[in-house]
Amino acid sequence: MSTFANVKTTLGQLVQGRDIPRMKTTHGGESFSWDTAEELRNAVAVIFGTTYRLIDPGLVGNGRADETYLMQVLMGPLEDLNIPRMPFRGPYATADQIKVIREWINAGARDD
Repeated sequence: MSTFANVKTTLGQLVQGRDIPRMKTTHGGESFSWDTAEELRNAVAVIFGTTYRLIDPGLVGNGRADETYLMQVLMGPLEDLNIPRMPFRGPYATADQIKVIREWINAGARDD
């Protein structure tokens, strides 16, 4: 079973070497964070002026992780919204990294 610690490590790997303060500013400020499980559960991203909740609470713990915005942009692109796969220009999440995040959300997105 995946833990938040695994998810945090995975997300950290995906943004390694990026300008995190700039990324936060681009995607909505302090509301775009995953330092804690609670922050990730409540995180939002602002893309092209539209705010998206990364993990809709109604999609947690019920096998619907792939419907969350977070999973959709990691597996992307979201062509109907003109949103590229994230992280922008890669490197993109591997199948194993996707699995870690999916399992955590499907198991209830717990603190650990």
